[in-house]
Amino acid sequence: MINFSPKLDDDVHEFFMVQLVVDSGCDLPDEFLRKYAIPVLPHTVSVGKDTFGDQRNPAQMAHFYTLSLVDRSRQIVSGPAESGEIGAILQRLVARGSKDIVVQTINGSNSPTYQNAQTAASKLLAESSGDVEIHTVDSHTLFSGQGLLALYTLSLIQRGLSGAEIKDKAEDFGRRIQAFAAIKDVYYVRERGRLKNENSISWLKAMAAQTLDLHPILSMKYSGSSVTETVRGFDQCTETLFALAAERIRAGDLQVPMIAVSIAGRLEDLSRTPGFNALEKLAQEKGVKIYRSVMSLSGGINLGPGTIGMAFAARD
Repeated sequence: MINFSPKLDDDVHEFFMVQLVVDSGCDLPDEFLRKYAIPVLPHTVSVGKDTFGDQRNPAQMAHFYTLSLVDRSRQIVSGPAESGEIGAILQRLVARGSKDIVVQTINGSNSPTYQNAQTAASKLLAESSGDVEIHTVDSHTLFSGQGLLALYTLSLIQRGLSGAEIKDKAEDFGRRIQAFAAIKDVYYVRERGRLKNENSISWLKAMAAQTLDLHPILSMKYSGSSVTETVRGFDQCTETLFALAAERIRAGDLQVPMIAVSIAGRLEDLSRTPGFNALEKLAQEKGVKIYRSVMSLSGGINLGPGTIGMAFAARD
């Protein structure tokens, strides 16, 4: 059980014994990746015949979203981080002196990245002298949910916990994470799903949503995913999304005073999103910190441009 509510100290600048590694699906603010020197396992992104690794590079992400490269008209798909690339990143960390490494990945049910990380870690451990520990953690969540888990993990690293202890607490914490996504374009999600032979959204449903201006709020919990609510009008949809977190804040029902919010677009557009400023004001009054980030390219590719992601951890 989690019996404390850690708070991440953003002003801490020191060397820690445990090294955190995330994949590029993790919606973590860029300044945290740089401040804490967190390596990113790159998901692959293919645009037509060109393929590259997504390193959560701010300039690259801004280029994609600003030029609308993530839209219905593009032949663009994302893939998992490959075990060879993961192994190379882990090997570089070990060569630099990292002996206790925690690797957190996107939900293993949605991507082979977790299995690839396990494969790479096992191979490296078999070749090491025995003084290296690598702990792989399936986040059982996506995007903003991964970001929240990483923020929580950093707070544990600051407390001086070992990698083994962090793995146990992170997995327990992951069971409490509730991640959401307000979908701007249902038809887009359907078309991307069809490219992966997924037909959960029929053409009729997609056209009805488009005609009636309906927007679902998707929910991702440890037990699985579902549609929390469907709202008419995207402005009302995002207000409903942020109200979910506001309700938890007012009830004192957050496990940790952190909320992760991401946008599949320009970060500056988040403050213009209906409902966000009200949530941020409430959070400040109640001592809860909101961490903003640009949604990963994997998230934007699969959920569509303009999608808003949010995650918190609930006590119940």
